[in-house]
Amino acid sequence: MDRNPKDSITVNNHSISYFQKGQGEPIVLVHGALADARMWQEHCKILSNEFRAISFTQRHFGNPGNPSEGPFGIDTHAADLAGLIEALDIGPVHLVGWSYGADVSLNAAIKAPKLIKSLYLYEPGYPGYIENNDMEEYRQDAESMFAEIFKTTAEGELDTAVKLLIDGSGNQAGYFSQQPLKYRVQQLDNAYTLPLQLNQTEQPALNPTSLSGISIPVSVAYGSNTRQLFRTVSLAAGTLIPDTHPQEVSSANHMLPLEDPAHFCQLVRESIANCCDQQPVT
Repeated sequence: MDRNPKDSITVNNHSISYFQKGQGEPIVLVHGALADARMWQEHCKILSNEFRAISFTQRHFGNPGNPSEGPFGIDTHAADLAGLIEALDIGPVHLVGWSYGADVSLNAAIKAPKLIKSLYLYEPGYPGYIENNDMEEYRQDAESMFAEIFKTTAEGELDTAVKLLIDGSGNQAGYFSQQPLKYRVQQLDNAYTLPLQLNQTEQPALNPTSLSGISIPVSVAYGSNTRQLFRTVSLAAGTLIPDTHPQEVSSANHMLPLEDPAHFCQLVRESIANCCDQQPVT
């Protein structure tokens, strides 16, 4: 997979770059913050043995120093995701989202459920559906992780902010520097998106009512070694969505998709197999 994906299509007056590999049922992978379609290179290669694997770069990402036009937020990105599925005429798809991409995927599934066959969420981060008794745990950990990130971003020290965000996500000081070079490059390439990411104004309808009304098969997973804020959101989502039970992945943290693509793809395959087996025959 090249630095820039091989195809592009216009969705909502915006050109979306995407890459696809393989045949079979379509599976769409949605990246999180400080990322773009490149992060799914290994995953597409692995999943293409069974699926038509598609990764794409969300609006504003993947174009160093030059954000796209239009707003930045979960609603905008969910509309783009739904528009991409429709434009490629591939729905319903198996949808896989990680971190911010899980928030986007969940929002798209709520707004356009007919486009989604199954949904796999790994460690979403949006707190809109956390119950009051769990919000304090979330708030304390979020403040611990993000206070310095907001500060350095506001001061224009974006490379430092990137390192802090990745260290926090990996739940380990120095985590950024220990990653393979290709991931560090991708994250720093997307440093310019941090001010947009941290200052979103959109208020998506991700709340207990909307999650409890989901009828498509959904799997929610989180790592046993992840930090509290991601654990809290994942447990809330897995509890509220009908017929969904949160899965704890042993010895994993928030960065599992990058640390071990093969393991992550196996989890996705198992989720799809389980979801399809549970769907009623009509």
